[in-house]
Amino acid sequence: MLLYKGGNINLIGNVQDIFDKVEKNKAFTFSHYTTYGLGGGAKCAFFPKNLLEARAVYSALKEREQPFTILGNGSNVLASDGGFDGYVICTSKMRGIIRIDGGTIFCLSGTTVGQLMRYCITHGLGGLEYLAGIPASVGGLACMNGGAGGKYISSNIVSVKVFDGTERNLSNKSCKFAYKQSTMRNINCLILGVFLSVFADFPANVSNLTRFYLSRRSSLPKGRSCGCVFKNPPGLSAGMLIEQCGLAGYGTRRAYVSPRHCNFIINDGASANEIKRIIDAVKNIVYNELQIRLEEEVVFVGQFT
Repeated sequence: MLLYKGGNINLIGNVQDIFDKVEKNKAFTFSHYTTYGLGGGAKCAFFPKNLLEARAVYSALKEREQPFTILGNGSNVLASDGGFDGYVICTSKMRGIIRIDGGTIFCLSGTTVGQLMRYCITHGLGGLEYLAGIPASVGGLACMNGGAGGKYISSNIVSVKVFDGTERNLSNKSCKFAYKQSTMRNINCLILGVFLSVFADFPANVSNLTRFYLSRRSSLPKGRSCGCVFKNPPGLSAGMLIEQCGLAGYGTRRAYVSPRHCNFIINDGASANEIKRIIDAVKNIVYNELQIRLEEEVVFVGQFT
């Protein structure tokens, strides 16, 4: 019998028994779970709701040597039309926030930024307002070191709880945060949750500052997208470089570079392959025109033609 004792929460369970009870979706398609609204299916998707289920799914798939990918809120993912020849661990139902002490909260990885903001307003906790409006999960933000307006979630991360067969808390230093980068992107692990630093504040102050950051995002392009497609080169704006090359509106009626913000590529009824071809074309044109090679921020899942 395969037993697993889970870190510091003192839960022991038979991995197979827990795995069998995890919510599954054999009709899963990425198009229903990504902000692009694109992508084919997978062999099966698992939706753990807590730490114990998440560890059981990861352990069972690893033990069986099955390929899998991990999906959070799907806000920076482009999945291929052919889908993924493997399994999906989707953390979207791993939601919840616990107050650890006066200056620290713990968020399960699937907790959305919207849920986090509402919690902070209700409980009078400041320091995270700059995240308001980002369509992401807390685990996804930690993995990508996401943020807005020059601020990144790494400035608030105390540690990240991960599982790779062993549950451990990676300190902020161990996460080796950089621009759109972290240790978690380089190791085959499942992010279970994130410890975040906060401070006590009046709920009205937190609410007002949250609304301020939300208003700053109101000018971003509307429509289906993954947000910014490319990382900003050092000291430069990827969107400005793309615009400088005359690519505002580049594409087709169904998929195009947003004239409002050229680092957004809008899906208006396109296929994933169409979006990918525009991404590749923009990257090549910018390099040919400016000798600057843009690096994708969007994560590709599956095979593209």
